[in-house]
Amino acid sequence: MKKNLLVYIEDPRFGGPHQYTLSALDYLRKKFEIRILFSNIENEIFLKKVKEKKIKFDTFPICFLSSRFLNILRYIFYFAFDLCKLRNYLKKKNIDVIYSTSGFYSIKIIIASLFLNIKNIVHFHDTFCNIFFLKLGFFSKNFIDLFIFSSLRSFSFYKNLVGKKKYFITQSAINIINRKKKYKKKIKKNFDIVTVSNINPVKRIEILVKLASRLKDRNVRFHLIGKVWESQRNYNNKIRDMAKINKLSNLFFYNFGNKKKIHKILLNSDLYLCVSKYESSPMSVWEAMSFSLPILSSDVGDLDYFNKRFNFGFIIKKKEIQNFEKKILEVYLNKNLKNKLGRNAKKFVLKNIDIKKTMNNFQKNFFKV
Repeated sequence: MKKNLLVYIEDPRFGGPHQYTLSALDYLRKKFEIRILFSNIENEIFLKKVKEKKIKFDTFPICFLSSRFLNILRYIFYFAFDLCKLRNYLKKKNIDVIYSTSGFYSIKIIIASLFLNIKNIVHFHDTFCNIFFLKLGFFSKNFIDLFIFSSLRSFSFYKNLVGKKKYFITQSAINIINRKKKYKKKIKKNFDIVTVSNINPVKRIEILVKLASRLKDRNVRFHLIGKVWESQRNYNNKIRDMAKINKLSNLFFYNFGNKKKIHKILLNSDLYLCVSKYESSPMSVWEAMSFSLPILSSDVGDLDYFNKRFNFGFIIKKKEIQNFEKKILEVYLNKNLKNKLGRNAKKFVLKNIDIKKTMNNFQKNFFKV
């Protein structure tokens, strides 16, 4: 008889971890009856994808943190109410295992499950955590049966809290298809740089705008693809205003999440740019590499570790903007270098980030709980 697995998503604003979770559930269905629980706030993209997967789900108004002050107050005020709702829910559903995907930000479901004899698996997709949640995590760590980390850097950040508890590390792998047969390349004169990212300050989009300004006299175009959530309207307006002030005709904004459209832009680009402050296992980077794109990135996740072995791009440790500009021009002026780095990128993801190859290890560890 299959066990009942509850997948808990407190913040349903769709991103890489959500996509990875949905892909992983295809494999976890072998052993578990799966139900997903998530907030009904800003969940439209995730809700659509859950329905497409035909997975059982429940939603109710769980408050999650965001940068807006009102949301922070709401999170604190409703904390106890949410705990009670979650505890009552768990009692009714006869859950055997909880799989939480937001690290210690899933603290409410961990606390709600206390004394209910439910196993807890917590997945960490981040490399930084608010001090408040770290303190709560210190007291709740003993109630976690299995820690999953999406990168060596994530594990390094949290390892003092793991202690002797069971854990394993697995990159957030992707489904790799034959890109070139499915999409046709266009003949073009411009050098196209693409970034796929939800719009928020952690992604440091202002650096991308400054680079576009510094390179606007060359045939270099920047493409920013990303969903703008309600909590990030002010930041998005700031970015758009920067582009207007600098009169940037070489910077294009796309506010959509359609995979086919994103893939067409990736296929016809020359370089993938990531300027984030924090990332653990950046799925947008892996996706770009599967299209044979060389990578230019800030030092996030395990990119520097992997790049030293596979040489698929440039990792910028000193974040001055001129360091990014210098490497862009190096790839822009050297087509052979661009093609070599792109081939290495494709080889890397095929060997290490293909979900079909990584799921054996994931299932082996997950099923032991």
